[in-house]
Amino acid sequence: MTNPYSILVIDDETKILLGLKALLQRSGYKVITCESSLKALELVKENKFDLILCDIMMPAMNGYKFREAISVNPVTRDIPFIFLTARVSLADKLKGYEEGADEYITKPFEPKELAAHIQAVFRRQEITRQANTVEMSRQIERFQSEVSQNVSHELRTPMTQILLSLEMILRQKFSSPEDLKWFVETALTQSHRLNTLIDDMIFLNNHDSGPSMIFRQNVDIESSLANRIAVRKDLYIDKNLQVELDFDENVVVHAMPNEFRQAVIHLVDNAMKFSPPNSVVHIQLEPNGEGGCVLTVTDQGPGIPIDMQEKVFERYFQISQGIIRDYGGLGVGLSICRIIARSLDGDVTFLPSEHGCRVQMILPAARLDLP
Repeated sequence: MTNPYSILVIDDETKILLGLKALLQRSGYKVITCESSLKALELVKENKFDLILCDIMMPAMNGYKFREAISVNPVTRDIPFIFLTARVSLADKLKGYEEGADEYITKPFEPKELAAHIQAVFRRQEITRQANTVEMSRQIERFQSEVSQNVSHELRTPMTQILLSLEMILRQKFSSPEDLKWFVETALTQSHRLNTLIDDMIFLNNHDSGPSMIFRQNVDIESSLANRIAVRKDLYIDKNLQVELDFDENVVVHAMPNEFRQAVIHLVDNAMKFSPPNSVVHIQLEPNGEGGCVLTVTDQGPGIPIDMQEKVFERYFQISQGIIRDYGGLGVGLSICRIIARSLDGDVTFLPSEHGCRVQMILPAARLDLP
């Protein structure tokens, strides 16, 4: 009989090790034995075991200490563990279970009893694994449904406003040029919003398909940033935000123009999205060597708690964590920003701030690949 499970047996008595190895190998298990708990720690680091059988009374490091040592390592702490010992008191057994043992077997033992205990441990492990697989599948299905619904909503909302605005323009005779202008501007701003969503979906699809070539070009700051930021501001016209552009006239950026613009617009959009009405969004662009830059976006919004500042870079975090949905979005903006920055050997991070939020994208100096 063969068995896929691998077992580590630790005992300072050679005869017991030989007997256990023979017994377990007859049952089809792959068995590795060790007379020293200290050496066993190295074995656990170098090998993947499905179960550990361990004596308690050993020199240098007893079984309790060994169990404690592997429990602090996330890779090894969940390995099923059986104490196999001559200590038979109730207090010893309770301590064994308190230390995290799955079973506590006393010497001398019947071979059939040991085999039954081992099978029981593996059976429970398999039941837990199957339950976890089912639960994970449910969570994935639920998450996929949430993403699908949110994508549909985010696409449908601007499209509806575009179509309604165009219909009004075609069907109504406006006596006031201002009324006509309002519908035209609505259609235009919502078209920009829809285009951003489509760009994000295309970018993520391309990124997931594999690494793409990086071609650094000279970025036109005025068209890539200033004009796009003005367009983005129109989406939040009801907030009456004051946007301050502080661009160093000496800054030169060598990057992929479309991707650079996409990253910057997401950082600016996040600031506007979470800014309170009548507040200020400050956007500073400074040189960082020839072709590099430091972009810092500061807003007066609620900010992001320190313990969440890495989580928000996860894709679809906004959906999966149930953050307030009033602000819309797919929850991919910061993830895209970091992907783009790191592809250029830079990064996006949050800076300490007593009030509001400060996010910074740093790109190092780089030469042009394309003129």
